[in-house]
Amino acid sequence: MTRQADSDAWRALLHETYAVEQLGNDLTRQALRDGAVDGPSQRRYLLRRAALADRADPLQRETGFAAAGEVDADLAALGLLEWDRGHGTGRGPVAAADGRWDADPRGYLHQEHAVLVLDEDQGEPGA
Repeated sequence: MTRQADSDAWRALLHETYAVEQLGNDLTRQALRDGAVDGPSQRRYLLRRAALADRADPLQRETGFAAAGEVDADLAALGLLEWDRGHGTGRGPVAAADGRWDADPRGYLHQEHAVLVLDEDQGEPGA
C-alpha cells in the first residue's frame, strides 16, 4: 500500500470509528432516558461496530496487532450474527439461521453490511 493510500485508509477508519462511537453514545443516552434501547438502534450499532472491526483488521496486521484485530473482528461479527438469530432481524438474502454462517460469521457481516450500504445510498430511513 502506498503511503497516501495507507494514510487515507487510516483517516477513513478514524472517521468510521467516530461514527460508531456516536451511535454508542446515542444508545447510552436512550437507555438512560427510556430505561431500554430499541432493537433497530441496537442492531445498527452492532452492524456498524462489526464492520468497523472487520475494516480495521488488515490495517492492524500492518502495525503488529494482527491477533487483536482478528479476534475483535471475529467476535464483533459473531455478536451481530447471534443478535440476528435471536431477533430474526437479518436483512440479507441468506438468513442468519442458515448453518453456513456458523463457520463464516464475517461472511454474514459482509452480506448485512452490503444491505446497509445500499439502504444508505437510497436514503432509506433508519439505514
